[in-house]
Amino acid sequence: MDNKSPLETELPEESTWSRRQFLWGMGGVAAAGAVTLFGRQALVSAARGVFGSPVDSGNLNFYAYDYYYIPNYMTWRVGDYMRVTFQNQSHTHWHEWTIGRHLNEAYFQAFGEMDADAWQTDFWDGVPVTLSNPYNIDNFVPNKAIVTYEGPKYLYNIASGGDFSPTLKPGGSLTLSFQVPNKPGLWDFGCFVQQYIHYRTGMRGKLMILPA
Repeated sequence: MDNKSPLETELPEESTWSRRQFLWGMGGVAAAGAVTLFGRQALVSAARGVFGSPVDSGNLNFYAYDYYYIPNYMTWRVGDYMRVTFQNQSHTHWHEWTIGRHLNEAYFQAFGEMDADAWQTDFWDGVPVTLSNPYNIDNFVPNKAIVTYEGPKYLYNIASGGDFSPTLKPGGSLTLSFQVPNKPGLWDFGCFVQQYIHYRTGMRGKLMILPA
């Protein structure tokens, strides 16, 4: 005959439920830890692998934060017309946007003086692009792009040296209008402000150019 009270009889079931809750809780903690460990970049890459990446055309908003871009992966098609509004959402930091291939490792050093060039190949070389709606521009380096400026040129603070790169002050914005050049394949983009610290911290992304 079982002399246990009803309360004592129910304890094993409660203990089982508590273990289940514990396991689910630990799973949640592990997932949160994975987000922290692998960061936004890995999650976006995983999602892209499952859902694919749509082709962007027409108007596109492109945001700079501390220290990442949204989106950090874009797909364009050769021949499509793009109107990209680049906006610096940071309240405290200057951010730029460069696109290229093959990081110039000779200048990508932890210490010492570094050249302004970041890429061995600048995506914008020879590309016609129109700049408009400049606001809080720290400087703009046209490099070898074929640039048309809307509005007074002094608003762009045109500089020389380095890759094609608009650098925006906190809250700044700029619109770039262009036809996607015949440069298919995978490209990188990033911010090299503060001696490449922004790039090292994760301010980078990928750009896939599809054939026409």
